[in-house]
Amino acid sequence: MNHYAGVTTTELRQLEYFIAVAEELHFGRAAKRLGLTQPPLSQQIRQLEDELGVRLLDRTNRKVRLTDAGRAYVAEIRQVLARLQAATETARQAASGAIGKLVVGFVGSATYDWLPPVIRRYQDVCPGVELILREMPTNSNGGFTLWYH
Repeated sequence: MNHYAGVTTTELRQLEYFIAVAEELHFGRAAKRLGLTQPPLSQQIRQLEDELGVRLLDRTNRKVRLTDAGRAYVAEIRQVLARLQAATETARQAASGAIGKLVVGFVGSATYDWLPPVIRRYQDVCPGVELILREMPTNSNGGFTLWYH
């Protein structure tokens, strides 16, 4: 169990399990949806409640209901998991070069001829990459320089 600023962090699997139970309001159906049997699912939900120090579900033999804490928690957890999914996609895009910054250093004469169509084409192909254009002194490298961040 990890602690950040006094907050207990749980495993993602437990959060996904809790969301399934919260949506199904039935341990058997949630277990089937998750490809589990009911006892391990119940155990993971109980462990999550113990770690949080709150009861998330009211359980009877016939039904499961979210407590006020459970309703509040499931709403927040959905947002957290959506942000985690977005962060994962952002990392993958950055690793592939689909997003980021590209600094292009060029000499002034390049703006009259070949640079504008190249820049337009690049922006069409890589809209997630921020282009930063920097005019360089004419005695630099003779045309252009690239830096990728």
